[in-house]
Amino acid sequence: MNRDIRLAAFDLDGTVLEHNSSWVAIHRAFGTERLGAASLKLYSEGKIGYNEFMRRDISCWPKGTTRKQIESILSGYKIRDEAPGLFEDLRARGLKTALVTSGIDILAKEVAETLKIDHWVANSLRFDRRGVLQPMGVGRVDPTRKDLAYAKLLRKLKITPKSTIAVGDTIYDLAFLKSARLGFMLAHTTRVADPEIIHIDTLTQVLDHIP
Repeated sequence: MNRDIRLAAFDLDGTVLEHNSSWVAIHRAFGTERLGAASLKLYSEGKIGYNEFMRRDISCWPKGTTRKQIESILSGYKIRDEAPGLFEDLRARGLKTALVTSGIDILAKEVAETLKIDHWVANSLRFDRRGVLQPMGVGRVDPTRKDLAYAKLLRKLKITPKSTIAVGDTIYDLAFLKSARLGFMLAHTTRVADPEIIHIDTLTQVLDHIP
């Protein structure tokens, strides 16, 4: 057992939520998946940085796209069935909770409010006064370096990484997971050959490692 765990942090897309990416959900709605996949390939190959990746994603979407349209698209999210009970149990055990996601803040805020999650950090879209989408987003969480955004959040909360657990579902989460005392990989899509990572089949299995 680990009696000094103070905070449990989770990836959002594919972990707390069943779908894999809020960005992909928007591409799918606008029919721009091919363009988004091309940008992802360049980012994954290290040919562009994450802010440029975000800019290219946003530029794919129709001019004049509004916040209301984005909110409508993202409203189709599905929380994993076991998540509400898990977060209730974590609160009952005295743990703080957080989301660390390279997804979009509109969705992160909504899910955090629904599940009563204490803290969240995510990337942002920009809108003008009329609610029209602007070309440049605000990059706070680089998918491959979620550990940096996580460390910044923990410094603000005055909690050490070794007093936390982290839960994700893809190789992009590895640095984030390994920065915590315990790192859990939801193994519905990914398994990694790393002895520091604990593979789980359901979110509630993290409770086996917390008093």
